[in-house]
Amino acid sequence: MGGIKSSSSGISDVIELTDDNFDKLILGSDDLWLVELYALWCGHCKNLAPHWAQAATELKGKVKLGALDATVHSIKAQEYGFQGYPTIKYFPSGKKDKHSAQDYDGGRVSQDIVSWALEKAAESVPAPNI
Repeated sequence: MGGIKSSSSGISDVIELTDDNFDKLILGSDDLWLVELYALWCGHCKNLAPHWAQAATELKGKVKLGALDATVHSIKAQEYGFQGYPTIKYFPSGKKDKHSAQDYDGGRVSQDIVSWALEKAAESVPAPNI
């Protein structure tokens, strides 16, 4: 992916996920997550990387973006129905388990990722008590 070390400061807001930290970080949080399953050699993943990093920066504090190298951390990739590179999964906010994952169906540029994620975040806000 290469996006883990993007942005002008050299540090990305994309959270690097592994087989070991995945459940704790994603399932153990109430946050809304978008997770990219990628391979370092994948051309489409390399094209997505700067957009993913930019979206992570724009969504910081609202939606968390993670990245899992599916060639290294294949246990989680298989568990979540990995279909090809890159695969993006959405995990809604609130309590979740491994069955909470849904397929991301938005665009692959930062503006599309941000818009899609903000729409999902808005849907998850509870209605105000009147």
